[in-house]
Amino acid sequence: MPVAVSETFLGISVCNMERAAAFYVKALGATVAFGSPGWSSLKIAGVRIGLALVPKSEGSRVGLHFAVSDLATACAEVERAGGRIIKASVEVAPGVVVAEVEDTEGNGFVLTQK
Repeated sequence: MPVAVSETFLGISVCNMERAAAFYVKALGATVAFGSPGWSSLKIAGVRIGLALVPKSEGSRVGLHFAVSDLATACAEVERAGGRIIKASVEVAPGVVVAEVEDTEGNGFVLTQK
């Protein structure tokens, strides 16, 4: 019998914990459930995102997607919070528009508007 899984979350490597946590709070409305210099636990839309301090982390595409109601506003918030747009918005299926963005630590993720 398999072990019971109580929670699933995504961990992201960051080289500057304070800057990274501030980015997710400012850009995506995250709440900090736990914060420390080496690990922080954030909640975004009911999902836990863990930030792990890796001082020499160069960032990567993390496979994370955030569905938003207004893609243009979300992209602007990413930039205001210190992130950047990697690929401008494009319609990938009828009525589904995505943009690839990057946080302050170089971690890429996707914003999706349906």
